[in-house]
Amino acid sequence: MKLLKLTTLTLMTILSLTACDKAGDKATDKKTDAKAETSTEVNSNDNLLADMMIDTLSISLQGIQNADTVTDEQKACVSKIDIGSQRSVIEKSIEEAFDKEEIEKLNEFYSKPEVQKVTNFGREQMLASMGLPVDKNTEQPKEEDIKVVAEFAQSDIGQKFTQFSLSEKEGSANEEIIGFMTKELEKCGLSDK
Repeated sequence: MKLLKLTTLTLMTILSLTACDKAGDKATDKKTDAKAETSTEVNSNDNLLADMMIDTLSISLQGIQNADTVTDEQKACVSKIDIGSQRSVIEKSIEEAFDKEEIEKLNEFYSKPEVQKVTNFGREQMLASMGLPVDKNTEQPKEEDIKVVAEFAQSDIGQKFTQFSLSEKEGSANEEIIGFMTKELEKCGLSDK
């Protein structure tokens, strides 16, 4: 599934630098639905990194469900994909890639108000570009907000997180998730053959 892989990796790239909003609220549900309310408030918790990745999958599936070329039957099938089942794969991958101190630094960074502004705005733009509902419009981030994110992206931990988010090497979370999603979408009659 070249399209899914490209979509997922593009979203992971964006989200690796800007986190994502309310990831824990909707992403921990077993199923996703394109009509489900999409929140744009940042949620900070101990599983923020896993929440970010699960939310990316949710956005990918919602975007697929919203596509004009997807039939109602395919949309119903996609809505039944259990993305929550991938949480343990993601959490294990995070635990292997980062030590406790690094995870705390990442959570602290993504909890900063200026980062949340950038996060909320970026995610809303992403949702809107996929034709998905946005429950509020965040003010465009100020230059100083963007500077905080840019400086983080250049830091050792920022670069490490970006590499982690984009890794497709054997055994990586992305490799396993893309394999899972490809199989699930093929069951729904969606593939890039």
